[in-house]
Amino acid sequence: MRMSQWAHDTFGQRAPLIRQGVAEALSVALENARDAQKVAQTDHLHPFGFTLMSRKFEALAEAFEDMGDVRVVKPGGSQHELVVLDGKLLFPFRYAKDRSLTVMSARIGDGRPSALVQALFNRFGPEPRMRQLAMHDLPPHAVPVAEALGDLPDDTRLVLIAYAANAHAGLLDAWWGEAELLDRFGSLRWHQCEPIPLAHEAGAPASGDSAAAFDQGVLPMPEVNARTGSARSGERPVAEATPIRPEAAGGA
Repeated sequence: MRMSQWAHDTFGQRAPLIRQGVAEALSVALENARDAQKVAQTDHLHPFGFTLMSRKFEALAEAFEDMGDVRVVKPGGSQHELVVLDGKLLFPFRYAKDRSLTVMSARIGDGRPSALVQALFNRFGPEPRMRQLAMHDLPPHAVPVAEALGDLPDDTRLVLIAYAANAHAGLLDAWWGEAELLDRFGSLRWHQCEPIPLAHEAGAPASGDSAAAFDQGVLPMPEVNARTGSARSGERPVAEATPIRPEAAGGA
C-alpha cells in the first residue's frame, strides 16, 4: 500500500517506517491485552480493557524510542505518556469493538472527552471548519491540563490513530489522520484519514493507493490544509468498497 501525500508531508521520508511502527505497536498492545485476558481466566473483559488502555501508549513509545527526535511527555491530568515524534503528537484511541461502525462515524472515547483530550484538540488539532470547542469553553479543571501542555511548541500537530479491536478477534483495522473535535460528546470531523496496513498484512501485495482525503463532497477530493496551506490529494482507500460522505462524521 503506497504512502499518501499527506503522510509524506507529515512525516517526510520516514513515513513508511513510522506507519509500520504504528501498526506493530498496536499489534503488540492488542496481543498483550489478549494475553492478560487469558491469564485472568474470567469472562469479564476488565483485564483486556485495562491492559490495552496502558499498553497502547507504552508500545508506541517503545516502537520509536530509538529515533532521535522522539519526545515522551506526561502532561498533568494524564495517567499515560504521550509520544511526540518530530513535532507530531500521536494519540491512539479505540473507535469500535467490531466492524459495525465506520471510522467516519468514530467518536473519541465512549463518553465525554476528557479535559486532556479537549486541550489537545484545542491546542494542536487542525484549524476547524466547523465550530470547535474553544479553550474558554473547557471546564475549570481543564485549565491545569492546558497549562501543562505549554511545554510543547505551538506548531505541534495532533495525529490521531483510530483502531477497531476486541478481545476475541484482536486488531481489526487501524487508521491515522487529523480531525477536529466537534462537540462535548467526542464527535469528530476528519480533515484527513487513511488506513494503516496491519502488521500481519505488511507482506501482502498492495492493490491500490492508500490515501484518502475527507473534504466536501464524495471521497476522495483534493484538499488544502487550513493550517499549512499545503495541497493534499488522495484516492479512495482500498479498505472501503464504496465512497464515504464526510457529513457522516458529525454523527455520534
